[in-house]
Amino acid sequence: YGCTAANAVWAVPGTHKLGKMDIAAMVQANGSERLPEAVPYISGPGDVVLHNRQLVHGSFANTSPDWRISMPLGFHRRSSVLGVHGGGLHAAPAVFDEARIRERSRMIGYAIDARQQRFSSEVPFVYQPLADTGETFHWNETVKRNIKDYNLLDFSI
Repeated sequence: YGCTAANAVWAVPGTHKLGKMDIAAMVQANGSERLPEAVPYISGPGDVVLHNRQLVHGSFANTSPDWRISMPLGFHRRSSVLGVHGGGLHAAPAVFDEARIRERSRMIGYAIDARQQRFSSEVPFVYQPLADTGETFHWNETVKRNIKDYNLLDFSI
């Protein structure tokens, strides 16, 4: 599926460079959440759009006949979440200690092994925090069957 102006995520270019934005104040000053500086992410089927997570962005109700598929991904440096109390947006509030970070990071190990199985001629990526533990990860039907709700370990901000 692609994205048109009618079903797209919209973003305000450059706002990721301005520090913490007061989105409520931006909306109030404009009189609408449809900010005039915002532009739609127009894309074709199979395209991927990436942006800085601090960029002011969002989507409106999709009232078009076209599907909108979004797959948000985020990355935090270990040092930026270690010891931080997560907001509990998608799961119960929790402190991100070493054990929680290690458990959530296991999915990276499984993903690396799954890709290696699919593209065996590639040199696999080495995710150093997991490599340092000496633990090995093998993507297989048992793991696939047992993976459930791992996203509940995510860091919610």
